[in-house]
Amino acid sequence: MKITDIKTIRLRASLPSEGKVHSGSGVRASRSALLVEVHTDEGITGIGSCSGNGMLIEIIVDRILKPLLVGMDPTNIEQIWDKAYFRGGVRALRSRGIGVVALSGIDIALWDILGKIRGLPIYQLLGGPRREKVRVYATALYPDAVERVVQKAVALAEQGFCALKIKVGFDLAQEVAIVGAVRKQLGKDFTIMTDANQGYKIDSAVKAATAFRELGVTWLEEPLFCEDIEAHARLKSQSQVPIALGENLHTRFAFEAFMARNAVDFLQPDVARAGGISEIMQIAVIAEKYQRPISLHTWGDGVALAASLHLSVALKNSPIMELDLTHNPLRAELTDWPLEQHDGFMTPPDGPGLGINLIPQALKKYTFAGPEEITLWQEPVAAR
Repeated sequence: MKITDIKTIRLRASLPSEGKVHSGSGVRASRSALLVEVHTDEGITGIGSCSGNGMLIEIIVDRILKPLLVGMDPTNIEQIWDKAYFRGGVRALRSRGIGVVALSGIDIALWDILGKIRGLPIYQLLGGPRREKVRVYATALYPDAVERVVQKAVALAEQGFCALKIKVGFDLAQEVAIVGAVRKQLGKDFTIMTDANQGYKIDSAVKAATAFRELGVTWLEEPLFCEDIEAHARLKSQSQVPIALGENLHTRFAFEAFMARNAVDFLQPDVARAGGISEIMQIAVIAEKYQRPISLHTWGDGVALAASLHLSVALKNSPIMELDLTHNPLRAELTDWPLEQHDGFMTPPDGPGLGINLIPQALKKYTFAGPEEITLWQEPVAAR
């Protein structure tokens, strides 16, 4: 079997005013995705997802990765990774960043092909399930009045969730009030995480960590600029709240740098960014050495969510996974598999490969060819 073509599909879904997302990473007025299709000479096609600037990714796939990989055996995933990353075009784009994101989508598609060839779901290819279902936490609580955030938190609990995440990184006093009110309403045993999206400076991060620890928060996510290992190590040494990060890191090498410096407690790679399924399995090997659990970041489309579920059910130390519940038609409408939670748990599709098919009507509705939306990150918050 040989790869005959690699195609990309750019998608965008505009959001209604009530569905716009406001976090430390900016205001999102739309949701976008770039899908990858890897075609073979035997008629088997794999699909994957890339989380990043689709206009740049499609150029990298079409002009750099596709010429390198067409003609190769799609089942030799390790060889493809070696050629594309260590010896090929991605390395020319440097070891991190948008080139790795492009390779992530291709890698997911290759695993989809391998599963279809063998008639097995991807989680079986990864060694089989270590759990029957995946515990998920809800990401849906963004800056708002305290009472409205509490109402939304109660609604999530009533849907069966026993864990949720609250966005912070704007106004520490307001955030402490929100987290405290949610804690009071849901009780001491309910799992609450916080996510600053790199929204603090070191002094405010120390204050936030202290305050959130007293409220029983499970972790403080991305408190600081994601590349600043030393600042995270300093924060971790000065606070008792666990630190989580990883959605903006690429490859095992970036993750190991944080672990080696004792700058992180929970690892949060994104399968559509960090290097795909293959690279997250490599990250998991290193995480086991450092005894760090993995909680996959998921904020993308239905293809990325399906891939994340396959990984989460197969990884040895993955106690919980993110489930983004903000308005996203590219998650809800894109595939034929109902990627839904039940009582705070999800199960991966059980068909061959990813076990999903794209819905043609959704592709037609959301296919997009214009410029990408650029959002500006907010200035990090300093202590007051």
